[in-house]
Amino acid sequence: MPSTQSKRIFVGGLDKDTDPRALKNGDYHHALNVRNVSSESNTEGVIENIKGNKKVDYEFKTPGFQGKRRITLFMPWSNYFYNYGGSTELDPLPGLEGDQQSIVLENFNGQLDLTNQLGTNYGTLDNNPNSTIVYDSLGGPSIILMTFDIVVGLTLADLQNPNASNSFQISYNGETIEDQYNYLTWWLSNYSAAFSQMGITVTVIDNNSAYFNNEYFFGQSTLNNITSHPDYTPGQIYAYALLFESEYSEDSDGNTEGEFYIDLRPSLSEQPINIGPDDITGTLFSMNSNGDTPYYLLGGQLVIADGYGYANQPDLLNNSTDWSVSEQSDIGELYLTEYVNQIESVGWSFRWADINIPEAYRTFMKANATIVTDRPNLQDVHTTIGAYEDTRNDKIYWMVQSKFYINLILEYDIKTGEIATVFRDSGDSGTSAFKWRPEFLINDIDRVGDVLYWTSRQYGEPCSINIRKSKNSIALIDSSSEPYVLNEEGGTDNISLEDYYPYDLYSPDYADEDKRQYVEVIKRPPMYAPTYEYADDATVAKNQLFGNLFQFRYRYVFYDNEVSAWSPISDIVPSSFDNKNESQTNLTPGENNHLIISVKNSSGIVKKIEIAGRRCKDLGIISRGNRGPYSLVATLDNDFSAWQLDNNSEQQITFYNDQAYPVVQAGEGERLFDAVPRSAHTQTILGNNRLAYGNYTEAFDVPKVNLIVNPQYGHNSAGLYGGEDYINPVTDQEGETVSSFKSGAYHSFGIAYYDEKGRCSTVLTDDTSKCYVKFPTERTQDINNTLPNYSSTTSDIPAGVIDFDITGAVTMKWEIYHRAPSWAKYYRWFYSRNNTVDEFVQFRVLQAFTNQNPDANDNRIFLSLRGLKGSDDSYITNAELDPNAVPNPDISILDYEFTKGDRVRIITSGTQIGDSDLAPADTVLTDYIDARVSGFEFYAQNNPNIPIQDALGVNALEDDGSEDGWYLIIDQLLDTNGDPLDNYSAASVTANDDLLEQAVVEIYKPKPDADEGELLYFEFSELYGISVNGGRHQGPISNNGGGLSSDDFGNFTFANPATGEFLFGDVYYKRRNMQMFSGFTDPERGASEFYVEDYFLNDYTDSNHISIGRANIYSSLYQQIDKEASITYSDVYQPATNFNGLSTFDYNLGNWEDYGRIYGTIQKLFYRETDIVMIQEDATYKIPIQRDILLSADGQGTVGVSNKVLNPMVPFAGNYGISRNPESFVANGMVLYWTDIRRGAVLRLSGDGITPISDAKMHDYFRDKEEVYRTYDPQFGWSDNYGNAFAGVMSEGQHRFFKIKGGFNPKHEEYIVQMDAIPPDEDWGGQDGDFGGSSFEWGQEAGNKNLIEAEIVAWRDKQKRWISFYSHVAEYYCKINRLFVSWDSGLLYLHDSDSENYNTFYGNTFNTELDFSINDLPSTVKGFKSITLEANQAFEVDDQGVEEAENTSYKVKLITDMTETSIDRHNFDQRENKQYAQIPFVTSGSTGSEIIGIGEGSVEEGSLTTVTGSNTSFGSSNIILGTSSDVTSDSYGDQLFYNDGTDDILVGTISNLNSNTEIVLSEDAEPFANQFLFIKRSGFAEGDRMKGRYMEVKMKKKSKQLLEIFSGSATIFNSELSDD
Repeated sequence: MPSTQSKRIFVGGLDKDTDPRALKNGDYHHALNVRNVSSESNTEGVIENIKGNKKVDYEFKTPGFQGKRRITLFMPWSNYFYNYGGSTELDPLPGLEGDQQSIVLENFNGQLDLTNQLGTNYGTLDNNPNSTIVYDSLGGPSIILMTFDIVVGLTLADLQNPNASNSFQISYNGETIEDQYNYLTWWLSNYSAAFSQMGITVTVIDNNSAYFNNEYFFGQSTLNNITSHPDYTPGQIYAYALLFESEYSEDSDGNTEGEFYIDLRPSLSEQPINIGPDDITGTLFSMNSNGDTPYYLLGGQLVIADGYGYANQPDLLNNSTDWSVSEQSDIGELYLTEYVNQIESVGWSFRWADINIPEAYRTFMKANATIVTDRPNLQDVHTTIGAYEDTRNDKIYWMVQSKFYINLILEYDIKTGEIATVFRDSGDSGTSAFKWRPEFLINDIDRVGDVLYWTSRQYGEPCSINIRKSKNSIALIDSSSEPYVLNEEGGTDNISLEDYYPYDLYSPDYADEDKRQYVEVIKRPPMYAPTYEYADDATVAKNQLFGNLFQFRYRYVFYDNEVSAWSPISDIVPSSFDNKNESQTNLTPGENNHLIISVKNSSGIVKKIEIAGRRCKDLGIISRGNRGPYSLVATLDNDFSAWQLDNNSEQQITFYNDQAYPVVQAGEGERLFDAVPRSAHTQTILGNNRLAYGNYTEAFDVPKVNLIVNPQYGHNSAGLYGGEDYINPVTDQEGETVSSFKSGAYHSFGIAYYDEKGRCSTVLTDDTSKCYVKFPTERTQDINNTLPNYSSTTSDIPAGVIDFDITGAVTMKWEIYHRAPSWAKYYRWFYSRNNTVDEFVQFRVLQAFTNQNPDANDNRIFLSLRGLKGSDDSYITNAELDPNAVPNPDISILDYEFTKGDRVRIITSGTQIGDSDLAPADTVLTDYIDARVSGFEFYAQNNPNIPIQDALGVNALEDDGSEDGWYLIIDQLLDTNGDPLDNYSAASVTANDDLLEQAVVEIYKPKPDADEGELLYFEFSELYGISVNGGRHQGPISNNGGGLSSDDFGNFTFANPATGEFLFGDVYYKRRNMQMFSGFTDPERGASEFYVEDYFLNDYTDSNHISIGRANIYSSLYQQIDKEASITYSDVYQPATNFNGLSTFDYNLGNWEDYGRIYGTIQKLFYRETDIVMIQEDATYKIPIQRDILLSADGQGTVGVSNKVLNPMVPFAGNYGISRNPESFVANGMVLYWTDIRRGAVLRLSGDGITPISDAKMHDYFRDKEEVYRTYDPQFGWSDNYGNAFAGVMSEGQHRFFKIKGGFNPKHEEYIVQMDAIPPDEDWGGQDGDFGGSSFEWGQEAGNKNLIEAEIVAWRDKQKRWISFYSHVAEYYCKINRLFVSWDSGLLYLHDSDSENYNTFYGNTFNTELDFSINDLPSTVKGFKSITLEANQAFEVDDQGVEEAENTSYKVKLITDMTETSIDRHNFDQRENKQYAQIPFVTSGSTGSEIIGIGEGSVEEGSLTTVTGSNTSFGSSNIILGTSSDVTSDSYGDQLFYNDGTDDILVGTISNLNSNTEIVLSEDAEPFANQFLFIKRSGFAEGDRMKGRYMEVKMKKKSKQLLEIFSGSATIFNSELSDD
């Protein structure tokens, strides 16, 4: 029959899509750990295995830990074990075996004592000649007590020379459990206090305790006897022991505290322990039932031996004793052992000292102790969770998570080949700066300058660290055993914050939240406003402050040239001049001529403090004020040393306002905080000078607030505040201007919450946080109530105020009842200023006129404001001014200009000129009168057309012009019925009986109504704290307290409010000396003072400024927002100007863009050339940076310049995203790769767009992977838990393990896709965040098979094909230049670097595998005769990596569509570098397998490897002998079976033939009797040739040597049964 050769070469790639019969020559169905084009030598086209990866040495720091040291001392008598029957590893007394043992078993409760054994058994048993000697020597049956010392030492040396202070005598009998318990508890009652002084606690425990090691103390055989006894019940107590415990700690350098040891020694005292007659001990040490008294074995009678000579060789005992050594006693018993079953232990033997009796017969007790110290499991401690390729500096950085909280950032320098530690965490779960976990990766890391930036949703705040400074710090820590001290802390070693972080960052004793300020992108601003006060300097004559009001703020400048947001703005502090509403020209030299400004220091990353100030300007709008540009007035060095001693420490500067100060850029100080995201999923660097975050969280959830603000009236000199003799609460001076709240107006208040980083909420308001301040004429008082009740509805006077003036200045009392949100650390009140009154002026009306011309029919009233303006003697004078006055004594900024809509309110009752020669009483009205102003005109006597006319229609003003001036025009006032109001009607004015003349009025411009959302609120109060427990607000008067209740909506309210009071409002209450009517004869009555309200502190200075700060708004929509499809960005990084804006996120500048959420969340941002590549879950876009894409009508794009940083997104063709696997993303230059598992696709993005490279004959493979992993897709259960890696479903379920990790091997141009294993769903102990306590070790199977095994497959760019699967399952991948690296257990491995160990990754050697098809004429059935491999042979290695001594070929499995067989690697012949093998008979699909009967036989108990035949002739059956069931193995042996009536039962492999009736098996078999035996011999030895339409060849070899495969071929022939 003719045969042909079918040959396959391997220049193609993996093909998982094509049926094996159609697989093209050059392609292969499977490959593992090979390359076929990019080989290590110049042999492209040859399949090669790959070089191993090589570890770069790095020594992880051993974790310090705290726990307990425990010694459990178990002291059973030898006889005790016979009360439970059976032998024991502690060598029982001889003689109690066989029947005697079974008798003792009946006494399961352990009541049999040693004296009975000695007296009865030893006295009567035969062949025990020594037994009676023991009995007689002890004086007959008695209670035998061994008296010895338990010695406790804090060091091993303490045991060498014991003394009374550490030796504790015990007289003990341990024959039964009752004995053990009674003696031990009594003993403990005597010594517990002494142990306590040593720092040791001792308790009696039973065998159910976790610290009682039953298996070690008893041995398995005795335990089996106990647990199998018919009287045994689970949990039964059958033993007692002493448990010694101490608090134990060990630092990372191995220094320990709390270590102690015990020893059992002959007693220092010959006197037995003092026996008391009490109820407990009376029965222990009294006579037994036979009347025998106790017998004490004392020091001279007792020998205590231990394996290391604690007693026998004390000179060998010291602190350097090696406990790993063990010795045996003179009869071969091992007493001292260490780490038996991982438990440190030590043992003793107690013997009677009579040497004439053999040792075994005089051994009464063998005590043993286990010594256990809580130590961490050091397996799988470290996991790499992120890495960064720093191509500019030829370095790699990576993050290592440690389950002992020694988290690390490491640096590998490709030039030196060395690893440096950038950061090392504290090793303390409570104080570690980072709470990393192995299953949550950090996929986004960038470097700008010396700073690493990174982010991950699961870890909350985006972080950064200065590489240079932290490396310096770690190096300093490692070089010294003591914490370093910086220059700024008073150190003298020239260690500066310029080059080092404070030691606190690495200290286990520094709070984690305090450390976070050093490593978070957001830089904490000053939380408190600066304060200042006036001071005198007699050496400086000129006063540059006078006539101005100032406000200040400050910010921190950090060592990385970042700047914080500005602080809150200081209050307005008037000088003593400002508080007097009068002009002053003769200033006292040196008085109030400079300010002392105080600002707070900050932490060790703050280098400078910049202080800015402004001279408040009106800028033309009276009611606004508090404006003007800020200038930089001072820059201070931060005093870190003072801050460490007191976080509230301050520095002061003096400010004279005597320089030209540089102006701070406009708008720079408007942001309340830096809006750095609270957490972000991805980041990138835009153009190397902006930091951008995508898919981020901002803002906070806030509660429904419960606020009450009420005005307080009636404060005066007797009470506190107000009245004719007002006391300024700041200066404590009488008669000065005081602050107040605008009367006749509504005032809106709210609060905002701040986190510890300075972020604040919008303003939160309540219906009762808006209040109305009554106009003076609206306020009431009950004159019959001498002590008015504040709750009275008829009085506005506070309780307890007697001498009151309710018409004066107003304060506000506030109350907060609700619970603060859990995230908030501080709160502050905000104030909108009054919502009702815009501009206003309060002044005296001099005269009132009407138009008396009957023809005019004019009921208007004309009120003279000549005292305010219009003449030389007006308050606003027309006289020529002295420009040199400071300020000009006659300059007043008080003024009024009419605007339509103005109104007037009457404050005081006027006095008619003709009624009295007295000044007006200025009595405040009790009726509220508010009228519309219809005009404001200047009327003079010489103008005949004015409407002030007499009955004849003639100008009614005085001829001398004394009544010329400005007149306020109002309609006559009407009552509620529409009738003219008495004393305020036109008729009353005409009749001169009105009360308008000399009245003080308020002319005001109403503010338009505004919705709450349109109001601006301003920081208004001090910053107040919130208690860490329970969200209680701290108030200046009282704190939240009492019980906490909640409503149906979950809003919590305290019974007692936090309270405080606002003393400073939006107006000033001041004296104004206003002109009276000139008709008074008394010259001193030309003017009269009256207290008025005004926006201006002083009528003569630019002073309409109040103590408000930065603006905020109210928003009913405010809440935490996960902006999952948005991008935000920072200010710019400008190293040339020493400005680093990467932590500056100014929300006011609109520094974000929202994109469409329809295609899922943003998973990856990557800046490429001038665009961001934005990859969402289900789509990919590019976003031009500061450029527009202008589309023409035909859709063609044109690039144009744009002022916007982020522009509209432009989609890439193809609906591909990245699912939720950003860890699959890899960039190689401008070529990007990632996976989209939801679509079963792997993508490549380059200049020609997105290409689904998974379609390259791997489409079906990746599609199937989507179905396999669908259950574990992380899209389920993560989105609601951003920023918290330790709560909720993020740390539950197997989706947290679902990772598709990407890597790129630049040397071979391979994109690596690693699909991680999904471990079994078990409780791995990490739910509470204490990963150190986990019983499930990361990366292990926890005893069960993984739900899904990991797989790695590689794409070769040059070849445009998938080429191989790999075995190097890594924690993470990275590259640098042409070097490909990965990590295992936190250690760095360099790939393609170990030519001595091919296919060896992370210390383990893996298979080389190749599957290809022989498929010529795929429709024809063929026979397959032989196979040829054009390949080399090499040493095989076993699972331990040990090489065999001879070269071998591949293990080959052959499969057709009809049959199957295999060829052992030893069965190939090598000829001329080719390997040949005949294809053996098939092992499945054969028609010729052989069954050979050999007769009847049995396997009996006790001889499980022997088959005994009955009348058999085994020797004539041509049995193949061996030890393996593998038909391809050289050690193959025949397989022996019998049939049980249903199935063929395998007995085993026949390894030897003893006789015709006895067969030997290679392993134990299950017993059976008298079954017919037969051999089933595989078709491999007796069967058919391989046949089929095609043949799959599966090659496998495990070798560390280079393997090369050029081709594989087979000799084929047509099947004799085929007619094709």
